[in-house]
Amino acid sequence: MPPLDPDLFKHKATSDILLFLTNHRFSDFSLRELATQIGHSHQSVRRAVNVLSANDLVVESPESNQRLVQINRQHLSIPDDPILRIPQSEFHQPVKTAVTKLHENISDVVGIILYGSVARGDADRRSDIDLWVLTRSGRAESQRKANTIARDLEDTEFDGDRYAYDIDVEAVQAIPTYSEDIREIIVSGIPVYKTSDFETVENLILEEGATDE
Repeated sequence: MPPLDPDLFKHKATSDILLFLTNHRFSDFSLRELATQIGHSHQSVRRAVNVLSANDLVVESPESNQRLVQINRQHLSIPDDPILRIPQSEFHQPVKTAVTKLHENISDVVGIILYGSVARGDADRRSDIDLWVLTRSGRAESQRKANTIARDLEDTEFDGDRYAYDIDVEAVQAIPTYSEDIREIIVSGIPVYKTSDFETVENLILEEGATDE
């Protein structure tokens, strides 16, 4: 759907709001919750939501005393393959190969998120492919395997190019200690592999962020 308003993206929060609401397209959020989750001021979020609502890109709940907004799913097309959500196509195969190798070599993977410049779509040839892996297994052994996978992939050519990888592994048990950092990754990243258990973890972290506000 083409933008109806030439000033649609003039607000800094707009892209972050669209990404967050797309990732959580079956839920609605208050403006305060949005501001907390994406790290923008309440005023900035309100102004961006006003423009998005006027362009029919978000819908608001008419049954609530506060403004609850949700992505307009009628204008949303989500590829079945999460890799296709990566904006720059040259990163599709390098990320897909990494996800496959991580899933095959690390036990009990709960979810994998792509974040950073590649997820945002503003990466260049010097950019790392940043991947965050959540596992039920011990972190130390899983991180060693991830490091080996990263080094192997950095020696692999994709259409004549090589890519740098930064893969971080965290165990489910450590989530309470690093919940703030994890929340930032979840909010800004693209889930390229996830299980139902990961969706539970994701919801708990987001709810905790809203409660802390």
